[in-house]
Amino acid sequence: MKTKVSFISKAMTFAIAIVMTSTAVFADGETTDAYATGTTNTPAGDFVVRATSDVFNFQGEAYEVYKVYYDDPSLNFQIAAKGEGKCKSLIAYTDDYTFFYECNKDGFGVRKVMFSNPEVHKRFNESEFQHQTVLNKKRRIEKKHAIELIAGFLPGMQVI
Repeated sequence: MKTKVSFISKAMTFAIAIVMTSTAVFADGETTDAYATGTTNTPAGDFVVRATSDVFNFQGEAYEVYKVYYDDPSLNFQIAAKGEGKCKSLIAYTDDYTFFYECNKDGFGVRKVMFSNPEVHKRFNESEFQHQTVLNKKRRIEKKHAIELIAGFLPGMQVI
């Protein structure tokens, strides 16, 4: 009887160890799927960008969706980007606002902003918006670099 109890307790210990180890492996795996990381030099703190399997549809075009997470979670948002390669247009959005970014002859920067209501508009600094109309003077930049620029600079427009 004693050997049966001992065998059962060893088996249970082994099973628990497997479950705990696999949980630790999956938890560790989640941190490696970061598409980009960086810092904002604002109270928002550092950011992590993660790719998702979501699709954002806008004007008949399908965009890939990336989620941006900050040390201050109230500033998290999503970025919709077209395909791979050089950027053409990206959209940063939440339920409260939508920022349209483009690469054109002037360079890469924010071109248009829409707010869900006038109260949201008050949380953004208009002069900072003007500074961010050109974040990079190149006409074409890689999509990843464009996403990093948006994640790094967008919180600077917000009045925290």
